[in-house]
Amino acid sequence: RPIEYHYQASIKISLSSTATATLYSDFESEHLFLNPKHKRLPHTSNSNRAIDIGSRHQTNNPTMATIAIFFSSGAFGDCARHAILHALDDERVAKILVYSSERNMPSLDEANWKCGCRKDHGAEMKKSPNFDQKVQVTTVDVTDAEEMTNGDKVDLSGVVAVISGLGNRQMFIGDRVARKGTKNIVVAMRDASVQRIVAMSSMGVNEDKPCMEWRSEGKFMAALFKTVSRREYKDIAGMEKDLMATDDSDINYLLVRPVGLGEECVPRDEYFIQKKKFEDVLGPNMAKMDVGKFLLEEALDPTFERRAVVIGADPAEAYASFAVAGMERKE
Repeated sequence: RPIEYHYQASIKISLSSTATATLYSDFESEHLFLNPKHKRLPHTSNSNRAIDIGSRHQTNNPTMATIAIFFSSGAFGDCARHAILHALDDERVAKILVYSSERNMPSLDEANWKCGCRKDHGAEMKKSPNFDQKVQVTTVDVTDAEEMTNGDKVDLSGVVAVISGLGNRQMFIGDRVARKGTKNIVVAMRDASVQRIVAMSSMGVNEDKPCMEWRSEGKFMAALFKTVSRREYKDIAGMEKDLMATDDSDINYLLVRPVGLGEECVPRDEYFIQKKKFEDVLGPNMAKMDVGKFLLEEALDPTFERRAVVIGADPAEAYASFAVAGMERKE
């Protein structure tokens, strides 16, 4: 039976494999432990009141589910690749359909996925006893509408949810395929009657302005988006607007806007949601592995629907230097 906890201070507790918890700090941020055996309780975005499961747009709590993961180059794709690792070990997932370009697919074999995990992810993935059984890899050009929708390469029949790691917010590097690629994914989803898509996006996009308003780096990010990263911003913002324009009976999207994603940031098996802008603060540097877990959890068991969320690290580090924030594992 779900158990809900309310606290007025930032606090960490241990949960049994049968418990469910929603924790609130004095920042009103939500702290969730990333244990796939913990089913999370749905909640409203601006209060501590839990909502009835029956009122949710779509409830996915599947067993032996099939998911599809699309990734490109850049930090967004790195997070999506980490979602593959989590899905490999998740007993709820039977099949993982992985799609990427011919140029980017070999990155799955790389040891380091531009993260602070300090593991050989390529070898770890291939050595998994679940790899051959679960993973189906297909190269595809997500910007090619014909290739994406003719059914020869991309067939989403039976898929319960899509995770998209297309596009990036990094200047001069990475792919700018978020808008065009996501449009084609949505067409393929509609053809297969798939509703749920969890898409990587960025802080500081569309209405999330200024981003990281509690730190000076937010102004720097805004300046980048207006100058050298204008192409990246236009691509990501357009993708968001296209998903927001879909019908709520058709597409159930979640836009994930992480802060940080430093390549040295270590995973901590936790994440925090900014529930109220200008009031809640977040740790400024979040590990890609932790974002990957959030992507998978929201794909399998949605708690945020048809909206965007800003996600980050422990609010206790909200004002810490980037040289320190996210660099040490928690005991």
